[in-house]
Amino acid sequence: MLPSLPALRAFDAAARLGSFRAAAELLSVSATAISHHIRGLEQQLGRRLFDRTGRTVVLTEDGKKLSEATRQAFGLLEGAVDALREAPRKVVRIAAGPIFTARWLMPRIGEFWQRHPDLELEFLPSYRPGDLATGSADIVIRWERVQDMPANATKLLELEPVAVASPAFVKRHGPFADPGDLLSAPILHQRNHWGWLDWFSAQGVKPSEALRGALFEDANVMLRGAAEGQGAIVGWLPLIEQDLRDGRIVRLFDEKIAPTHGYFAELRAGARPRKDIQSVFNWLVSLNHALPQ
Repeated sequence: MLPSLPALRAFDAAARLGSFRAAAELLSVSATAISHHIRGLEQQLGRRLFDRTGRTVVLTEDGKKLSEATRQAFGLLEGAVDALREAPRKVVRIAAGPIFTARWLMPRIGEFWQRHPDLELEFLPSYRPGDLATGSADIVIRWERVQDMPANATKLLELEPVAVASPAFVKRHGPFADPGDLLSAPILHQRNHWGWLDWFSAQGVKPSEALRGALFEDANVMLRGAAEGQGAIVGWLPLIEQDLRDGRIVRLFDEKIAPTHGYFAELRAGARPRKDIQSVFNWLVSLNHALPQ
């Protein structure tokens, strides 16, 4: 006789999330109920499914085998239910920053429709997409330093840092013969000072005091400020290539620095592998690393 469906659902949620408490929140029941279901399941099967250490739970080898089966089974059920719904198009929600959405994804949307005419994309703009990782987003695209890449994420795009400013800024504050000259010029920062600190370090320049300058969450706003001559910025190739071609900004040096930041995609924490979500995720990963000319 098969175990009860509630017990299997409780086990599946706890196995995917690695926490009885998180599973309880997902299923809107108490943590005690989750623990009761799993204890009954272990007694019925005569096998221990989790190793418990305090509040931490880790799947045993038997638990891993059962988890693989329940994940596939509930995934099939969810897919079958979705197929019976009246909605003609499935919606996949993507959380991403505004500059990545506008400059990297938007030029490729037409290609996506050609490949997946039955899917609908909904973009959830956020300056910190990671905050939506457990919310309504199915796929989260983060901007992070390469060394801080999330453990379960897949790299989509590496970003090469270059110092840029408007021609008017160079005329007013330049010329800049050496990277260290920028320490005495107005500079703007995205989110924090790490972009400039990494750039100066790569150029062999060690600031003698803390960097100053306005901080911006929205890279589009920062680029606008640079184009209007308000300060030099660390721009990220290939996202700023169009701005360089149009002459709104210019490179201050011919530096070549290994990518320090990147965009990384990950599925929402605890989400089951739906076919439509996986299709969108695979499409994102398949995109080549060059903006359309």
